Amino acid sequence: MSKRSALIVMSIVGTLAIAAPVLLSIYIANREGMKAETDRVLAYARDVLSRSENTADQIDAGIKALVATGGSNLCSKAHVALMGRIALASSYIHAIGHVSDNRFMCSSLNEKIGEIDLGPVDLVVRRTGVRLRANVEFPFAKGTRFYVAERDGYAVIVHKDPPIDVTTETKDVSLATLSGGDARIVLTARGFIKPEWINELHGRTEATFVDGDYVVAAVVSKRYGFGSIAAIPSHHLAERIWTLTAIIAPVGIVAGLILVLVVAKLTRLQLAMPAVIKTALKRNEFFMVYQPVVDLQTGNWVGAEALIRWRRPNGEMMRPDLFIPIAEDAGLIERITRRVIEIVTREAGDLFKQHPHFHIAINLAAADLKSPQMVDLLLRLVRDISGGPHNLVVEATERGFLHTDAAREIIREIRAKGIHVAIDDFGTGYSSLSYLQTFALDFLKIDKSFVDTISTDTATSHVVLHIIEMAKSLKLEMIAEGVETEAQAQFLRERGVQYAQGWLFAKPMSLEELRAKLASMDNTRHS
Repeated sequence: MSKRSALIVMSIVGTLAIAAPVLLSIYIANREGMKAETDRVLAYARDVLSRSENTADQIDAGIKALVATGGSNLCSKAHVALMGRIALASSYIHAIGHVSDNRFMCSSLNEKIGEIDLGPVDLVVRRTGVRLRANVEFPFAKGTRFYVAERDGYAVIVHKDPPIDVTTETKDVSLATLSGGDARIVLTARGFIKPEWINELHGRTEATFVDGDYVVAAVVSKRYGFGSIAAIPSHHLAERIWTLTAIIAPVGIVAGLILVLVVAKLTRLQLAMPAVIKTALKRNEFFMVYQPVVDLQTGNWVGAEALIRWRRPNGEMMRPDLFIPIAEDAGLIERITRRVIEIVTREAGDLFKQHPHFHIAINLAAADLKSPQMVDLLLRLVRDISGGPHNLVVEATERGFLHTDAAREIIREIRAKGIHVAIDDFGTGYSSLSYLQTFALDFLKIDKSFVDTISTDTATSHVVLHIIEMAKSLKLEMIAEGVETEAQAQFLRERGVQYAQGWLFAKPMSLEELRAKLASMDNTRHS
């Protein structure tokens, strides 16, 4: 990536890094603010409904008790006394009495009050058979309105206020109880209420929504059919959102600034890394380790993959997955490959005189497969380490084959000299059976990501089987990477995979350690 491109990317990412957390903070504040307000207004509506249901329970229990003991004289002293006891024991019932022709014939109020005209019925609730009068004023309580519920010859007088006598955080919360039935009427209310809000239930038992200047909750009783409504002015929602935004937004801004700093650091690192890599090449900061390749049938070490490592002067290790892509983008990867060849040449020495059937595998990048000098470099390596072409394997990733014509020619020349070729990281890129058939190869390496799925239930757990069958159809030998358990090794062994490498067998090591281990194995076999 060029410096100009990197700066453009950093500018875009930096802008997004600041804007995204702020926008996300506003979104979260709106979502959480709305949730908090709807939860609050729903709690109020549920409280009103619970009080209304308790009232209905007391009405139902009182009437049932009177019906059960009524007899022929519903206004006897004993029956009126029972009415008084029922009213006294109830927290919501004001009075209860016998009704005939819309008149209280007798009640728990007082014998001296006599008959009371209740007036016409406002609504009959089909579900319960209750006849409702929603707004009754009695001569003994001028200026106070009650609702009266009548059933089975008895009527119950109920104060309109208790069901909506709910403690709320704000004084401007609107509350209401509505009757059941198709033609709902408001039984009791405080504040601004639209009775049609109850229609927003649409068959549900609860609903919350925003209507103009109000956040509204409507609930309905499953047992009695009546409903309750609570509404909070929208300005409370706006205040809550603003409060949450004031809390969350600074966190988002700080997160955005941290992200910008990280992006800037990574960008500077990427811009500076090519120069650092050049310096590292001059200072010989790169070194090699070797990961053994094991024959799965015999357990013998048949080869090793040469892996480049980078230790900075301060002892810090730079990961290959960090510096290799940057080296490729900066056009430095061929210099790194040359350094690998130089180090292997220096370290291998007479390795193949002692172990003539052993091989070293070297990784080539996409740029290496376009370089006309690469074949000569590899042949020089074979000559300088006193080995034969069969002692060298070159590995290239799928990405290295993208420049098909050039790569095919280089690979053809390499194999013509007797050097074996492996495709690495197979299955993680773009290769397919038809694609691989255009190249002459010797080995297919099964990537660790697929080996990890062996004996698991992951979606890709069967991919390794398809890769094995593909390699067999192409008559390629296989090397499984990243084998860490005996179960994985046994699975691969049973399915015809010839070779493997991974921590189950050995970690990457220096060539001196590799020599010592090979010598120990030879002694063991010959003893």
